[in-house]
Amino acid sequence: MADMIYNFEAIYPTVNCDMKEIDVSFITINYNSSKYTMDLVNSVELHTSSALSYEMIIVDNASNENDFSLLKEFVKSKKNIKLIRNRINSGFASGNMLGVNYAQGKYYFFINNDCKLLNDVAKIFKEFLDLNSDASLVTGKVLDDKGNFSSSYKQFPHIVKQLFGNSVQRFVSKHKFPSNKSRLEYNSEVEVVSGSCMFFRSNDFCLIGGFDTVFFLYCEEEDICKRVWDSGKKVFFVPEAKVYHKSGGSTNQSLSMEHEFYISYFHLLDKHYSKISVFVLKSALFLKLFFRIFKKKNGLTIFLYMLNGFSTKNSLRYVQIISKDWYCNN
Repeated sequence: MADMIYNFEAIYPTVNCDMKEIDVSFITINYNSSKYTMDLVNSVELHTSSALSYEMIIVDNASNENDFSLLKEFVKSKKNIKLIRNRINSGFASGNMLGVNYAQGKYYFFINNDCKLLNDVAKIFKEFLDLNSDASLVTGKVLDDKGNFSSSYKQFPHIVKQLFGNSVQRFVSKHKFPSNKSRLEYNSEVEVVSGSCMFFRSNDFCLIGGFDTVFFLYCEEEDICKRVWDSGKKVFFVPEAKVYHKSGGSTNQSLSMEHEFYISYFHLLDKHYSKISVFVLKSALFLKLFFRIFKKKNGLTIFLYMLNGFSTKNSLRYVQIISKDWYCNN
């Protein structure tokens, strides 16, 4: 099938879906990490039930030519894969929303490319949502190299939690959501799920507008989980489903990444909190980062960034360059 060129991306479909109904659309982002992406694809093929119809949508966020060429060659032998070449690294939220443009599934499975399925995760999630119409979003046991799953779920930022800790927050909380320190072994309502593994009913995802593309990296999961709860639907953790996540495998941890996190965090606070709450939470962070000056290598630099308000104008979004070379070669 001939390559189709769009405004800012090229798509390399490896199958014609014949317009049949698809159960699950796996959506993932590749950025200079094609080996992780290939491992993810292999795990999906290995662990996804033949009873499910599915497609995989891989959005390449302007990787270097060698990395993309490796991935492009790999998908030629695969079925049900759409490889989308983005001309600019548009980040997590925008990259996934680009993938949604090509998704045909009744369910969207957003999964980091440095993850691997450990069992029939898609089937488990689909069956759970089919039986629980009040739920829109579900995650599973997201395991690291040591078998821990602390990143599977967490709490939305709360004033009480920031000032007095998790135990006091749980005592006064209306819903008493578990913190990431809890080790749940049963289906549970949770406040926020890991952005590395999110399974949505597609209709519900679309009704709340999908991911907020103002976020470049980080805090997208807090934002969208908050909007799921605000819409009257629920978010669940289902431990039967197991996913391995090599944390940090798809991004390089650095000062710029930490800076980007706080930019996103400030946007999250400004979007969802009252002015008084924002003042309290930002003041608490101010004190925390001040004392980090004397403890952390980059403590002073991060503190100075905060004095500048973690302005979105300093986001990594604005240092991305639109690639022209690959476009001419395809």
